[in-house]
Amino acid sequence: MPKDHFLYKILNPDSIAVFGANNNLLTTMGSMQLRNIITGGFKGEIYPIHPKLTQVQGYKAYQNILDVPETPDLAFLILPPRVIPEVLKECGEKGIKRLIITSGGFREIGEDGKQLSQEVNQIAETYDMRFVGPNCLGIYNGWYDPEVKDSYFNTMWIYETPERGNISIVSQSGTIACHVFWHCQDWGVKIGKSLSIGNELNIDILDYLEYFRQDPQTQVIGIYLEEIKRGRKFVELAKEITPEKPIVAIYAGGTEAAERSIKSHTGAIGGNQKIYDAVFKETGIISTTSMTDFLYYLRTLSFAQNDKIYLNGDKVGIITDSGGSGSMMTKTAEQLGLKVPRFSKELQSEIQKKIPYTASALNPIDVTFDTDFINLLKSFPKILMESGEVDAIIVYGVFDFDDVLKTMEESGMKINDEMKQISDMIQRAVFKPIKRLMKKYSLPVFYVGPMPYRFEWYRKFISHDIPIFSLWDAPSKCLKILYDYSQHRNKFKTFKNNSV
Repeated sequence: MPKDHFLYKILNPDSIAVFGANNNLLTTMGSMQLRNIITGGFKGEIYPIHPKLTQVQGYKAYQNILDVPETPDLAFLILPPRVIPEVLKECGEKGIKRLIITSGGFREIGEDGKQLSQEVNQIAETYDMRFVGPNCLGIYNGWYDPEVKDSYFNTMWIYETPERGNISIVSQSGTIACHVFWHCQDWGVKIGKSLSIGNELNIDILDYLEYFRQDPQTQVIGIYLEEIKRGRKFVELAKEITPEKPIVAIYAGGTEAAERSIKSHTGAIGGNQKIYDAVFKETGIISTTSMTDFLYYLRTLSFAQNDKIYLNGDKVGIITDSGGSGSMMTKTAEQLGLKVPRFSKELQSEIQKKIPYTASALNPIDVTFDTDFINLLKSFPKILMESGEVDAIIVYGVFDFDDVLKTMEESGMKINDEMKQISDMIQRAVFKPIKRLMKKYSLPVFYVGPMPYRFEWYRKFISHDIPIFSLWDAPSKCLKILYDYSQHRNKFKTFKNNSV
């Protein structure tokens, strides 16, 4: 396990049969999905199944799955729902045990769809087959070939892929499973696996969570829910998972209009929001209704799990070169239940040695008129870490130094070599040293600035796995989430140690 788990070959097939693709990427969704499988560097055999074509996207096509010279590990069906039972039987006769059924038109359309669902279930049971879906986009596995950095296995229609990491997503919505990939690239949200599971006719969310629980490449789990079919078992399993692997959840139901939308989407029947809130609280699941927060929370917990950096307490130190943003972050932190304590006289005295007379050595440390970026980005965080007076730090004032120099040069100012070396000097002085300090003191430092993630210096923070935020709304919320998870994790470990 997980190689023994039935999901393993769905995520890591050595061969695949694809139904519903042709040579025109614009005429069928399946054509683009096959193209994405090819583009990801699929290592095994690909068998397009098409009743008329002899070749599909450079691969020999077969009229029927029974004509294929081997039994593929996986069958991928992107076909009208009316033909699914017949194709499924043929796959069963061929000996195929794992499938993805993208097709819609099942329980979400009413009684006819429910009858079709029952027929499909009976066929799968007869041939001992397990399948993802129906009414889904399938799977993305960024760890398909761990030895090749940019390889992946992607059956989604979306062609964008994130940088792979320790986050796995399982979603009852195909949109949530893959449309976020563009933002993941920009924000540094590193996703290893993302599964669109649709109606869960054969495999439900508990099966996926059980797989992720034992998957060494998964350290953080994101879920999008419209229903939970096995509620009691879900609670039991989530309680076992969250102390080791945090779960962030979006529940889409709970209102009249949302329930109406869900029923037409997947045919699911959701539940009262208060019930789900109680389940999340009992199990330690972190919940949100914001996609922005969902991605930020996943990224924050991914950083914590990667580097084993959690919060030992609730005291936050704030360092800023902007009074307004510092005040806003301070207020947000306190509103969320975190503390922004006034520094001791000894700590204030040490800080005052390095700041202008106009600056404040209280908490926040406000150095608005100081141009020493080494102090802002490394020296002050180091002093706070060594003081033992804070459990986390937020630093506001990250700009793209390369862009600043470029703008100065374009304005007609001559930039000498010494000025050009400032960026490199700051980079050497900050990235690796601050990462070492965070690990040494187990104390997270979140950096913030006013610029979008596309700027080069923000990309540098992301490439070094140092939390960086564009604007100041999210850092305090992410620290609160990390604090809550740290408390949950410690509570479980204390309980476990006392039980031994």
